[in-house]
Amino acid sequence: MEQNTKKNILTVLIDHVSSCMAPIIPIVIAGGLVKLLVIIFTMTGLLAEGSSTEAVLSLIGDAPLYFLPFLLAYTASVHFHVNTVLAIAAVGALMSPAFVELTESGQALSFIGIPLINATYGYSTIPVILLVAAMVWIEKLVHKWMPKVVDDVLSPLVILLLSSLIGLLAIGPLGTLIGNALSGTIFWLQVHIPWLAWTLFAAAAPLLVITGTHWIFVATAITQLGSTGLDAGILPGFFIMALALGGTCLAVFLKAKTPALKKTAFSSGLTVLLAGVSEPVLFGVCLPYKKPLITMILGGAIAGLYQGLVTIHCYVYAFPAIPSCLMFASGDEPGNFVKAMISGAIAFVASFLLTLLFGGRLDAEDMLTEI
Repeated sequence: MEQNTKKNILTVLIDHVSSCMAPIIPIVIAGGLVKLLVIIFTMTGLLAEGSSTEAVLSLIGDAPLYFLPFLLAYTASVHFHVNTVLAIAAVGALMSPAFVELTESGQALSFIGIPLINATYGYSTIPVILLVAAMVWIEKLVHKWMPKVVDDVLSPLVILLLSSLIGLLAIGPLGTLIGNALSGTIFWLQVHIPWLAWTLFAAAAPLLVITGTHWIFVATAITQLGSTGLDAGILPGFFIMALALGGTCLAVFLKAKTPALKKTAFSSGLTVLLAGVSEPVLFGVCLPYKKPLITMILGGAIAGLYQGLVTIHCYVYAFPAIPSCLMFASGDEPGNFVKAMISGAIAFVASFLLTLLFGGRLDAEDMLTEI
């Protein structure tokens, strides 16, 4: 019973994160595409590097990431049924330029003797979700205890004060610690055992998508892109997964004994390779037949091993797929793009060959019985 309860809690947490993040992804991708255009224009000479035009385009591309907490405050307020204006205002306290200036001053901060952690929340995701989720209870309690005659006037004041202070004193720092723990574990492994870190991540990536936990890592990658300008391996790992799924689909298409499976493999393969959408492959091909899931995990792990040996960075957020491969291009690291393409090729070829050789017969009657 206890194990089932833990699973249910985990499922609920995953659902909250994915529900809050999903509506934001299109605008984050749009910003990433603007930055991809800047890369293309500067690489082809259509735009002078360092020009004011480049700076304007870059700031437009950076805007969705920088103001991500406000976007997330909106989507989270809708998801949790919290007053949207108050949620945005409470998150605004975390994002206030005055607060950022205080944290950057290096002086010890406190509120009526309670210490404040020097942390900045630009590009943050997890602290915002936690804060808006807490506002569900804050709003209920305030409206419950506030006299009805002054409820409309005083409740917004009390809710804003309580939410902002709880965000600054507790939830913001807690969310920061959680986010740092997630990314810190990955990056600790990258520093000390990089080949193992990214081998395991590339192998686990499809399982993360199946369970929905990939949103936590997407959020971590977005935060890293915003704060440091690069992602040290999470998005390359998802790129490897996309190419591994594409290779698996090609092998399944060639091996499939039924027209329905051939059609599913072909269409879902194009979707993951061109748009980075992996769910059709995972839920339409890999899970029903089992062996293709195992072979693509092995193919991704081989490419992840290469990633860990050479180190691959990502500089722009986009759904990892073939058209978005310029997300790995950077003038400061010219060899990075080639390494990323090699990792993708390894994932595609390895998954294709493994599925072709060991993917099973893929007859209709084999569905859900492959081991």
